[in-house]
Amino acid sequence: MESLGAFGGAQYERLAGTVSGTVSGREPVAGLDSVIGADGTFSYTSGFELIRPVRPSGRSEVVVEAENRGMPVMFGNLNSFGTPAGPPQDVSYPAGLGNGFLFQGGRSYARVQWQTGISPGVPATAQGVGQVIVRDFGRLLRDGRLGDTPSVLGAYRYRILVGWSQAAWFVTSLVAEGFNDADGQVFQGAFAQDGVGNQLALNAVAASDGGPQQAYLRPDGVPLTPRQVLRRPKTDPAFVDVAAYTDYYRLRASISRQADAANGYYRYDWPAAHAPVLVPAAAAFVFQQSGCNNGQVIPLNAIDSRPYGRALLVALERRLGINGPRVAMPAERMFTAGAQPADPALLNGLPRDPVSVPQVDTDGFPLGGVHFPAAGLPLGSPVPPALTPVSTASITAICGNFGGWHPFTASQLAQRYGSLDQYRASYDAQITRLVNGGLLLDGDRQTLLDQAAADWSNAPA
Repeated sequence: MESLGAFGGAQYERLAGTVSGTVSGREPVAGLDSVIGADGTFSYTSGFELIRPVRPSGRSEVVVEAENRGMPVMFGNLNSFGTPAGPPQDVSYPAGLGNGFLFQGGRSYARVQWQTGISPGVPATAQGVGQVIVRDFGRLLRDGRLGDTPSVLGAYRYRILVGWSQAAWFVTSLVAEGFNDADGQVFQGAFAQDGVGNQLALNAVAASDGGPQQAYLRPDGVPLTPRQVLRRPKTDPAFVDVAAYTDYYRLRASISRQADAANGYYRYDWPAAHAPVLVPAAAAFVFQQSGCNNGQVIPLNAIDSRPYGRALLVALERRLGINGPRVAMPAERMFTAGAQPADPALLNGLPRDPVSVPQVDTDGFPLGGVHFPAAGLPLGSPVPPALTPVSTASITAICGNFGGWHPFTASQLAQRYGSLDQYRASYDAQITRLVNGGLLLDGDRQTLLDQAAADWSNAPA
């Protein structure tokens, strides 16, 4: 147990270790018969961590993250720090845990390993065991008991499952395949950032197509619609789904909303890239190591979506009635779809299903969606919208997560907006509209204004 200091006046601590359990042979886990024991069960051990208030009376909500390649990426996104590598038992976080956002409102945070090759308890031939582990970890946090014995982890009235990218596909899979039901609802809320209906091929998908199990989507996997994800009204969570601009090009985000909406499913489209490049050093990884854009170095889309993720988590909490009366989610915001890219190499299409991308304005930004001030008052154009090759051929084919950027010159900015002070005033007014609409937090206002001023100052001559 590790002391983490105070957040919002409450002392916090961190627990880390392993959880163990058994998977019944009756569980809907593809390939379970290949590892099951003589007693009809499979035993597992997996690493976990829990960051919580020291006082039990302060523990009512826990945000549980589905790891991305074994890393707490969503934790880093929400708290605005660089995501560290390492298992929960050994990871080292920065002092103060970034901006401390997750803990200012008394939240707890937890994660448990679920991926084969990362969790020692998940066999390659029965990777759905990872879904059982996350479900049962959530159930443990719900009930606060191991049989008749109180759990040292405690009990939480509210539980929200979150994940980004690969982990968002895990969240989608867990809900769509019915693992949110364990003697009742496990997680009341789910937040799949860049999920857009994609499933991992680790259990039901592999069972249906006969292909190998993998903690990634199928190259030609067809995203699920909201009604295919939420099919169990008694136990389905309130489900928040986010699509980045690049997700329309690489992850077929148009497919998941070509069908009707489902009650309890909320979709928000962002003009940022799936993977905004927020530090200059990332360019070496994108172009040199990954070979994106044929290795040709260009500026990258760095529009920061992290503040908007924080706002959606708070909106989901309000929708669930956490810390107050229930408040409806903001109205869905989706891009105006229906176009095809001028360059077909930019679209990761499907053999049989039509895939489209958003229509754009004269600056190249998608029409509709959550109207970021960085898109409404742009300092450049997001071109190309995604880097080639735009592919889901493998877990390492990530170039399409990044977008290009064509910055406006200082003289162009002056012609468009006048002075920096005039620009900041207009930018601030757009922030106010988003705050009033529940799509931004006022606490992020100054951060966004400072970044906008810095980007203005860095405009090329």
